[in-house]
Amino acid sequence: MGQNPICIFEPSQYDLIREAGRLAGEVLHLVGDMIKPGITSLELDEAAETWIRAQGHIPTFKGYYGFPNTLCISINENIVHGIPSSKALVEGDIVSIDVGVTIKEKFNNQDFDYVGDNAFTFPCGQVSPKAARLLTHTNEGLWAGINAIKVGGYISDIAKAIESVAKPNRYGNVREFGGHGVGPKYHCEPFIPNFADYYNAAPDTEIKEGMVLAIEPMFNLGVSGVIKHRDGWTITTADRKASAHFEHEVLVTKDGIEVITDVRKTRSWACV
Repeated sequence: MGQNPICIFEPSQYDLIREAGRLAGEVLHLVGDMIKPGITSLELDEAAETWIRAQGHIPTFKGYYGFPNTLCISINENIVHGIPSSKALVEGDIVSIDVGVTIKEKFNNQDFDYVGDNAFTFPCGQVSPKAARLLTHTNEGLWAGINAIKVGGYISDIAKAIESVAKPNRYGNVREFGGHGVGPKYHCEPFIPNFADYYNAAPDTEIKEGMVLAIEPMFNLGVSGVIKHRDGWTITTADRKASAHFEHEVLVTKDGIEVITDVRKTRSWACV
């Protein structure tokens, strides 16, 4: 997915971006609470779309670059961009759900999209100890990255912080995908990698007031390499070992940062 130039939000826009983030957090955990053996990812997708539209807003992902659904649902060895299906979940699955909500409003007499975006990997029933640790550590990596955000800092600070969790725990750290800025066209610069050596060959970006940043580590139980499915969307670990994906959206203000999607207070969440 291509990225647009960096977007800097005006203070007068903060309340709408906060609301978009809140809605995205609410629907993510609404469908997360539905996860149990026997339910299908398509049922989760339908519930999410129904809820978002009932609030009077738009599922960000549906139709975005041709994506067919409201939710990206990636199970077990699938990392991101999974397409919901009629296959039932089973005990022990780990289920990454990524969802966006778009609020359309006018700004300076022009149409403007405010997008909330977040992801969480949920256990389906009882999962293996290895999977439970993977989920816990990936969430820790997310919060390490969030804690590194400050005005005047750099995107590389986020990458280093996330890597500082992945590396000692010997997880594969996905390199092809990462976090991103959020603007009126959804994805925008800067790209936010989850590994530090990205900046050996790429320019860094200063963090500024008014930015909205989506932080999203993806840790694998095995190698960091990925493969893309024939459906053109689903991304899977190269060795077919499990992967976890967590994401929050952060608003950078003059007073600090706001994790606008964290409706369930997930900083200390642990699967173990």
